[in-house]
Amino acid sequence: MFLFLSLLKKDFYLIGRSLGGIVSLFTLSVSVVFIFYTAIEVNEILSTRSIRGLKWAIIFILNFVIISQSLWEERESMGWEASLSFVSPTALYLSKSLTIWFCTILVNALLVLVLSVFFQNMSLDRYLGEWLFANLGSGCLVFLGVSLGVIAFESRLKEIIIPLLQLPFSIPLFLFGLEAENRYWLENGFYLPSVGLLFFFLLFYGTLGSVMVETLKNE
Repeated sequence: MFLFLSLLKKDFYLIGRSLGGIVSLFTLSVSVVFIFYTAIEVNEILSTRSIRGLKWAIIFILNFVIISQSLWEERESMGWEASLSFVSPTALYLSKSLTIWFCTILVNALLVLVLSVFFQNMSLDRYLGEWLFANLGSGCLVFLGVSLGVIAFESRLKEIIIPLLQLPFSIPLFLFGLEAENRYWLENGFYLPSVGLLFFFLLFYGTLGSVMVETLKNE
């Protein structure tokens, strides 16, 4: 447990050193929202579905940036190779994934708030639900991105392989996840199947990443 907490501390430090912390991520998300607001919303009110699509697109960009930079810092500092002498690859994978996910959860809280302020078809009454789906989507992207980053460690392509593989693996999440969120708001009460679908993606990508890192260890 003590070693795992040390890993979490190390990963938080790498995120802060590579991106300037959560503030930089929030600034990036606000910039993207402001661009779409000034380009579209001031002339034509976006539909709720379009705004949620924008939200998921921003979440994808934020996750890609923070994962790529954190893994770059990890490789440059040789932290991954050094940590393998003390803990298992799965523990390293889970530590980095949970750390990045925690940071994205904080940024998602601010992102949903900003979307509610800028866009008329977003309401603060739906804040918790919008934040829930944003966090589940972020979790899936984090587990996927970190596992692909581990593969990139063993490849000559390095960071290039992450966007090449992350985009096709993310398409099912966008297609089914966004539809599940829209279905959630069309139903009365708490629509469990929509949340369950994203939990399935979360477990699937998390398990897939664990298998990947263990396979690389055996090789």
